[in-house]
Amino acid sequence: SMKSHGFEFTLSTRNIESRNFQWSTDFIFGYNKTEVTDFKSRSRVFDLISGVGFAREGYPVRGLFSIPFEGLDSDGFPIFSFNGKTVTKANYGSLNLQQSTDVDFLKYEGPTDPTITGSFGNILTYKNLKLNVFVTYSFGNVIRLDPVFSNAYSDLDAMPKEFKNRWMKAGDENVTNIPTIVSTRMNQQYAYLNMAYNAYNYSDVRIADGGFIRLKEISLSYDLPAKVINFFRLNKLQLKLQATNLCLLYADSKLNGQDPEFFRSGGVSTPVPKQFTFTVRLGL
Repeated sequence: SMKSHGFEFTLSTRNIESRNFQWSTDFIFGYNKTEVTDFKSRSRVFDLISGVGFAREGYPVRGLFSIPFEGLDSDGFPIFSFNGKTVTKANYGSLNLQQSTDVDFLKYEGPTDPTITGSFGNILTYKNLKLNVFVTYSFGNVIRLDPVFSNAYSDLDAMPKEFKNRWMKAGDENVTNIPTIVSTRMNQQYAYLNMAYNAYNYSDVRIADGGFIRLKEISLSYDLPAKVINFFRLNKLQLKLQATNLCLLYADSKLNGQDPEFFRSGGVSTPVPKQFTFTVRLGL
């Protein structure tokens, strides 16, 4: 069982109205919140941290949780707080992500669905010219970053630019939270490093703000004057240049260029392509 509530607010204004110039604005703000009030099933640790969001009583219907990260040790290996205990390379084997008996130690990050959505549009008209600027926005959700960290890599792996800031020498644990690239010797020396790096992917340092502001569309249209239309024996002749998905005006820097609007299981997708369209409209 769950409860949900929200509202949507729309404001349309005509800011300037004159013979040759008009300026109008449309603003939309929507808010929606959910809460699970009764949930009988048990939730595994991995269900709650995987990135798609999962139900838990007292939280949003798709809430996201994380394993608390405590920093790096002197060898660049991650340290966690798990089940109320500090987990280091000496006891990585205790990182059981399939357990469902105790999940209260997990850190709640927020919902994976945005709670605030809306848009802001402006239309400016001067004589036969019309400019439309349309911005969309979304806030209130979190995103699990791609699970790119592992205890072993191959030539087939593509590493993101976070690896530039990884632990590389003693003392780096004081200035970075990116773990070291494990050597073959270290993999042989310490057991369960694969479990540690998997847990790091689902820790609270691998969370980004899902909010964004996108310049969705800019278009400029021009209606040719009557004498030109009459010359071609037309009822209407309009030229329009439109640009769509130009850029993100705001997004969390932790996304490293990935697009927060199109998140998928385990991370987010590549940015949406820019589109430029030129249109000629004829009225016969």
